[in-house]
Amino acid sequence: MEVSDRIDDELLRAGNDELTAGNWSAARECFERALARSEAPEALEGLGWTAWWLADADLVFDARERAYRAYRERGDDVAAGRIATWLAADFREFRGEIALARGWLERAHRLLDDKPEGAEHGWLALTDADFALNLDEDREACLEAAARAATLGRRLGSPDLEAVGLALEGVAMVGSGQLEEGMRRLDEASAIAVGERIEAPLASAWTLCCVVSASESIGDFARAAEWCTVMRRFAERWGGRQIMGMCRTSYGRVLATRGEWSEAEDELTAAVEDFNASRPGMAAGGLVRLAELRARQGRAEEARELFERAGPAGLIGLGNLALASGDAVEAVELAERVLRRLPDSSLLDRLPALELLARARAARGEAEAARQAVAAVERAAAHYSTPYLRARALVAAADVARGADDHELARQRYEDAIDCFEEGAAPYDAALARLGLAEALLELGRAEHAAAAADAARATFERLGATRDSERAAELIARTAPTDGAAGGLGELTARELEVLRLVAKGMSDSEIAEELIVSPHTVHRHIANVRTKLNLPSRAAAVAYAARHGLL
Repeated sequence: MEVSDRIDDELLRAGNDELTAGNWSAARECFERALARSEAPEALEGLGWTAWWLADADLVFDARERAYRAYRERGDDVAAGRIATWLAADFREFRGEIALARGWLERAHRLLDDKPEGAEHGWLALTDADFALNLDEDREACLEAAARAATLGRRLGSPDLEAVGLALEGVAMVGSGQLEEGMRRLDEASAIAVGERIEAPLASAWTLCCVVSASESIGDFARAAEWCTVMRRFAERWGGRQIMGMCRTSYGRVLATRGEWSEAEDELTAAVEDFNASRPGMAAGGLVRLAELRARQGRAEEARELFERAGPAGLIGLGNLALASGDAVEAVELAERVLRRLPDSSLLDRLPALELLARARAARGEAEAARQAVAAVERAAAHYSTPYLRARALVAAADVARGADDHELARQRYEDAIDCFEEGAAPYDAALARLGLAEALLELGRAEHAAAAADAARATFERLGATRDSERAAELIARTAPTDGAAGGLGELTARELEVLRLVAKGMSDSEIAEELIVSPHTVHRHIANVRTKLNLPSRAAAVAYAARHGLL
């Protein structure tokens, strides 16, 4: 071996040693020194990995594309297929260029599919699984590819492949409603990631990201927070702004749900900055979480801008903003747009769209369609056992019941939702449910109880800094106060109005009362409106409750 060849080999070994130790800048220097002597594809491949961890996107593409060409010129299709696999992931993550990403994935298959199975085939299967899950919403394809990678990892003795394969299987299972089996996969994957000798730190990061994401998505915030702490320690050890971005996005949502909004603001803002600087193609999740926080803070226009920047991931957020502003038509259209894109098997991903659709249909007065939507919400939520998801389904059912004037059912559902939200440590969501409860109680004529519920909600909103919702609570409290009209009581009513009130209290409809009194339904409707105005009653149900209190039944 010539001296120059020996020096090149020593530089490559030194660079790989620094890579293994996570000393990215030192590794980069070694590989660059080696490349100054010769265009070795191994040095280019190592340089690509240092650039990946240092978030130098231009260098990632330059080094890996050169490595791919060099391996092809050497006739090493397996190594070229390995590089093509990572380029597929790079085009998706760094640039969000999905067509190019799929092109490189197909190229990797062309180069590897007819070769004896090795680790390269495992990483290709994991990339297939990732694309199937996150781009195609095809959980069956994800499960098949992830299981193939995990099985290959066990056969090859590669904990890296086994851990990530199990983790992706777990995420796909949880998303399709197989909660227990999916969480078992994730638990095993996390044990491998933290307890066994992992060769590539990327495998640990990928696995932990899956565990955190699944825990957060089902509302198991305590579990998500624990794994966020583990992931943060990992990121501090190995670096990688994209890893910090993933961790901060998940942890930011946990903090926001728990009511720690100042800390959530710091984490989510930093997450968006991390992704913008290192992986713009992965920024949508951070943008949505920050937008959700902005919406809770009452900063609707800022929330709208962030949701729009998030692309398809922000459509449900835009629908919720539309519904809050009174545009139920747009809310329905956005919910249905999302549902058309998602297969029925994507239970967890469909849940927010179904919730929005149920509330929007109720707001449009489409009672039957709203009931069908809320039934779909309840079926999806039934696959999950966390208090948070149960509470969300209960709130959707309560909103639909209130839209159909079934205020007693709404009262029960809001009360149950409050209990679940409190169990899940979600104070803002519990306060929103209390506001809905106050509305239902007011409709039932229980003004004092309504005021108490609204006041409790207002206290939480003020503590959190939810100014818009605090104002809504104050307005509702004002509606519960007695007026001069109510002070007049039954003496304000004419004999005919009093007679109509008694018949309303018996549960008779307008047409039945009209037939009883031999008048038109329109006349009955006018009498009832006069009764409500004179007694300051918000609804027909409140009139029944008033009649009961005053002995008219």
